[in-house]
Amino acid sequence: MASIEPRSYTRPMEQGTRTDRAGTPPRFVDPRRIGALAGLVGAATFVFSYAGGLDDAAAVAVQVLVVVIVVATLGMLFVRPRGLGRFVPPSRVAIGVYLLCVVGELALIRVGTDALVDAGRDELRPALIVLVVGLHFLPFAWAFHERMFTWLGAMLVALGAVGLLTAAAELVAVIAGLAMGGMLLAYALGLFARRAG
Repeated sequence: MASIEPRSYTRPMEQGTRTDRAGTPPRFVDPRRIGALAGLVGAATFVFSYAGGLDDAAAVAVQVLVVVIVVATLGMLFVRPRGLGRFVPPSRVAIGVYLLCVVGELALIRVGTDALVDAGRDELRPALIVLVVGLHFLPFAWAFHERMFTWLGAMLVALGAVGLLTAAAELVAVIAGLAMGGMLLAYALGLFARRAG
């Protein structure tokens, strides 16, 4: 008599599904999911730090929106997790790249802030921070084999440049926070996962 295959088997990860292929860490120790938390903190920080330059209604609206985005992303990362694609364990080189990028980010923000203050343009600091945060993400695409970082970094660099050129630094920082949160939500939904094959 032929045996009946149980329904509780694990399928290979497909784009947008909730199960990863074998070898992917459990959701609460997956470094990709844990790393996304830092991005969500950054997104919320941009919005809550610089929404004060908007009128009251707009400020409340963007703050509520970023909270909704953060909660939705957390849900997709840890409550109803989707497949994020093939997992590549971070190498020593990748960890080194990460540490160098973080140190470089802090150094560039400090040097850039001093230059803006000397030029009497310290109001542009929010846009500078957006640009530098974007730059620090770009090497992560290579180091961690995650193409999302290319899109995220390029988007923030472009927004930061616009803010520096137009002097709309605080508005750009708010937009950057919302866009950053939105991109992390897309990542959590599995939209950046590469299709098998």
